[in-house]
Amino acid sequence: MSAVGTTIRGGKDGPQIVQSEGARWTDEAEARFLDQLAASCNVTLSAKATGFSREAIYKRRRHDPAFAERWQAALEQGYARIEMLLVQRATDALEGIAPDPDTPLAEMSVRDAVTILQLHRASVKGEGRAPGWRARPRSLDEMRDSILAKLEAIAPAREA
Repeated sequence: MSAVGTTIRGGKDGPQIVQSEGARWTDEAEARFLDQLAASCNVTLSAKATGFSREAIYKRRRHDPAFAERWQAALEQGYARIEMLLVQRATDALEGIAPDPDTPLAEMSVRDAVTILQLHRASVKGEGRAPGWRARPRSLDEMRDSILAKLEAIAPAREA
């Protein structure tokens, strides 16, 4: 699927409207991506629906702060939506009600939904660490204290 439409780009003489006939980022492509992200909280699926690779979308987010803000808002909306649908599914299951096949969560399993929430928890809720992020570098004193605490914890097991 190609992203056909228009976009506004900065030029040497100021903003210019650019027509796109192929896989070029447009306002329509961005709206489609953000709508899909708000519905699914799934970046890969949203990128595919827009006709771009996941890597291209992440690169755009890194280089366009305004897009990154809109991305975050869509992600938060999608996160809240999936949480609400999971609670509804759990409530229905506890009450013995069969899941509604027309519910928007039907596109993904409960396991997939929970995994997506875990992946985005750090970004949306500020809890935990984002996947792939390294721990903060610790000082030499912190490292020494950590090692000594671990040695003290295993000392009784070695004596036994």
